[in-house]
Amino acid sequence: MSYTRSVTKTIAVHYSGSVSYPASQNGGTVGYSGTAYESVTVNVHVDTQSFDASTDQCAGKVGVLTGAVVATNEAQVLSIRENSKKVGQTLINGFFKTVRSDISQQINELKNIVEATLLKLQSDAKRCNEMQRQMEVDYNRKCVQYMHIFDDLDKELHNRIVNLDAPAFNFGRDVDTVNSRLTTTDMVPVVAVSGGENMRLQTQLSVTATKQRAYDAMGKARQFLQVQKNAADAIATNTIADAPQGQIHLPVCYIEVVNEQDCLERSIECCDKIDGNARKMLSDQLHKTQFPKAKEAESNKVLMYFKEAVAQRLSGGNEHDERVCEQIMKLYNNNQ
Repeated sequence: MSYTRSVTKTIAVHYSGSVSYPASQNGGTVGYSGTAYESVTVNVHVDTQSFDASTDQCAGKVGVLTGAVVATNEAQVLSIRENSKKVGQTLINGFFKTVRSDISQQINELKNIVEATLLKLQSDAKRCNEMQRQMEVDYNRKCVQYMHIFDDLDKELHNRIVNLDAPAFNFGRDVDTVNSRLTTTDMVPVVAVSGGENMRLQTQLSVTATKQRAYDAMGKARQFLQVQKNAADAIATNTIADAPQGQIHLPVCYIEVVNEQDCLERSIECCDKIDGNARKMLSDQLHKTQFPKAKEAESNKVLMYFKEAVAQRLSGGNEHDERVCEQIMKLYNNNQ
């Protein structure tokens, strides 16, 4: 709105100059200077009517602009809300679609694995049945073969025992012949005399045989008790009272042989606790291992036990066993 203001200010005016005066006596010029002060009042009238009109017009336009901004903000918020719902719904649908696709894929993979496993199990079962039938056939054939071998061994053992104790068996046959002749002839007095002698002889033989059987029985009992005591001591020595965590060492025999085709054949001899995969891995590790040369003391100890084992298994004393023993010792001496 229009207004009027009065501004009062004191103004200082500096003046100076000179005047000449006529010669009254001598004449000359006189200078002057000074400052004059005057209060000045200025009335200022400010006319704001046109400015106020334009301000009102601008305010109306600003109000319209504010309403437009508010409406735009509300529309933007509504659009953002709707778009966020659409984005969220899209994400949720995409997530569940991905999960369903992944689950379906896993189901198909597991189904294929299960079907393959079932086929493999059926094939293994068929092969196991075939192996079982083959093993039964082989077992029966081996049983028949070993029965013949045992019968031959029994006959050979009987012949060797007869050859070893030929005098005793011959004496027994002669006694049976004499008894038969005495009991089947009419020599009654001879039979009466020899009957007492035969009874005494038979009694002595029976007592001797009983004593021998008793002695053999006591020896077998002693041997059985000794073996049982050694087995109990071995079990007690090698048995672990508790079950601590640790390593278990098992004996393994690793064999490498170069066949006639100059091919290296490897084999592992060990207990049944080591499966096929462990045998293969153990064979590969032993093949790559560089074994150190045995010390002389260890070699002598092994040679002593080796000779003892060969002597125990080849104690027949025949020419064949001697040749086998000689060949074994030759192979042992050629070992590097």
